[in-house]
Amino acid sequence: MATSTAILAQVAAEQEPQGSPEEFVAYEKVAETVFASLGDKSKLSDGTQAVVNLGSGLIAGFAAAIVSQPAYIMLFKMNKTKGLPGKSNVSRLIKIAGDLGVRGPFAGLPTRLFVIGGLTAGQFAIYSDIKKALGKCALFVP
Repeated sequence: MATSTAILAQVAAEQEPQGSPEEFVAYEKVAETVFASLGDKSKLSDGTQAVVNLGSGLIAGFAAAIVSQPAYIMLFKMNKTKGLPGKSNVSRLIKIAGDLGVRGPFAGLPTRLFVIGGLTAGQFAIYSDIKKALGKCALFVP
């Protein structure tokens, strides 16, 4: 069985830009790769499929949280502080980025990982159940 690092590396290598949200694309790729490594999906128990779907959603949620955290912190700081007259938003962003340093944009990341990871895992567990119930309806397949 492949390690989680190897699976993530394979997903990253195969990832192509698509119009879908990054969480959905990451979830689909991770789930497909894990199911492929476990064998025939139809022979797996419902519990195993649920664990794979929850785990894939969790990984996708973690990826989305890590990628979006710096932008979230910058937006929070922009809204919290008023700009001086005549200062552009770009100059404000540059000043805020300088004040935050390298680690600043990732402040509060563990909490965000917990919340976004958990919510995404739940969403994609529901998504996979609906997809299974509808027989992989074209509405849900990218």
